[in-house]
Amino acid sequence: MALQLISLGTSKQPLYNEYSNSPLFESRVQLISQNLYKRLKDSGELLSMLDTIVTDHFLGPVDFFDANGKPLGPTKSVQIQRFWEDNNVQSEAFYGAGLDLFTDGEGFGWHVSANSILSAKQKELIAKLKAIDIGVGKFAEEESNFPRKLSYLAASTTTIKHDATGILYYIQDAGGERVRWETDQVIPIKLMNFNGEVRGFSPLKALTKEIVMMYLLKENIMAKLDNGGSPDYIISLKGANGVSKARFERLRTALESFSHLRKSHGNMPIDAEVDAIPLGTNLKDMEYRELAMFLISEFALALGLPSSRVPFLMTGSGGTSNKGELSGNSEDSYQTKINARRSIWENAWNKVLRKAGFTFYFRRTNLQDDVRETQASTQRASYVSEVQNSLMKSQKKLTLQAHLQLLSGTKVNISEEDVEDMDMSLILNPIGESPIAGQGGKMQPNNKSKSTVGQDFQASKEKTATNNGVYT
Repeated sequence: MALQLISLGTSKQPLYNEYSNSPLFESRVQLISQNLYKRLKDSGELLSMLDTIVTDHFLGPVDFFDANGKPLGPTKSVQIQRFWEDNNVQSEAFYGAGLDLFTDGEGFGWHVSANSILSAKQKELIAKLKAIDIGVGKFAEEESNFPRKLSYLAASTTTIKHDATGILYYIQDAGGERVRWETDQVIPIKLMNFNGEVRGFSPLKALTKEIVMMYLLKENIMAKLDNGGSPDYIISLKGANGVSKARFERLRTALESFSHLRKSHGNMPIDAEVDAIPLGTNLKDMEYRELAMFLISEFALALGLPSSRVPFLMTGSGGTSNKGELSGNSEDSYQTKINARRSIWENAWNKVLRKAGFTFYFRRTNLQDDVRETQASTQRASYVSEVQNSLMKSQKKLTLQAHLQLLSGTKVNISEEDVEDMDMSLILNPIGESPIAGQGGKMQPNNKSKSTVGQDFQASKEKTATNNGVYT
């Protein structure tokens, strides 16, 4: 009892590992985030990978349940489905916050409901309704908490205001305007909790040099192509103590006329021995390719994408770099990460949606082949059969809902709510002795009933016998 009297407010809590919450510090954090997004716009490889990983994680099919994870009624189900589709929740809120999650390290979901703008008197009225009629009061409370809009706050525009142990509120600066958002309207989701920092961390932030290298590599290739595909040279005349200005100008003009690939054909006679010294080094085509593939591999590694999800990833020899993929280990690891991150995503959003009387969950069928799915279904069916046999000894059985959930894989463990008493009449009157299959039933061999075809055939045989084989 003494331990229960200790209040959490008076106990010490872990401290954030950030030295400053000043405007200068926040501007620096925001500048880093904005610079990263600017670089991403110039990197088609990274954008493609991010689109793949966000689609794999958060754009799959979802199922809706009530606040306790049980099936919804038809009216509530239609209401939620219509809201979900009308607001494009996954393609806008989930996609935007998901892209921020993997880029910035933290996604900021946003929601608004009637409860956020209700007055104190209106909230008090709902509380009185619950006291008078719990059903009516709960309905009013859920409707007031039902989201009118789900969206997200762009991570590059959002800063977190906090003290030493907790988040106080959020500030968004965009388009010359500043807006304050309270903690009950923002849904923060971190990709990585890194070194006790307030803001989440993304591996892409550790690839600043690689992103710049890819940018410089493309710039170098563009400069090379713009310069005619060859480096600049120092041209000298051997054995010439001096040359007249007119002769020098003729030589320079002649050389410049062949400075581009489009003008590289023709003859240029020179009445002297010429030497050419390159001003810079020229990377070979294979070196360009190897460097580009190395950088792309670094991007895939940071995002956790297996090479099977990056079809353009090639080795220098021209073959796909899928070594180690035949066993499926990398793909399996990727799917495990997807399901783990989906659980974090569901828990964060459902904290808000549960107040409105419903929850959502992604279907866990992402990229599973038929063989694995069949094997998993067989194992689940065997498990359910063993559970039913064990419960039968105690004159119990699984409820229909629990039975179906175990078979589908959406449920793993069972509780007392998933068990009900067995109908003893089924044990006292087994199915084998029913009027259909029991003694005298239609399926018994001593039954005298015949089908219409059988009766016609028997009558024909009897008629033939009575006429001594002569048909009439």
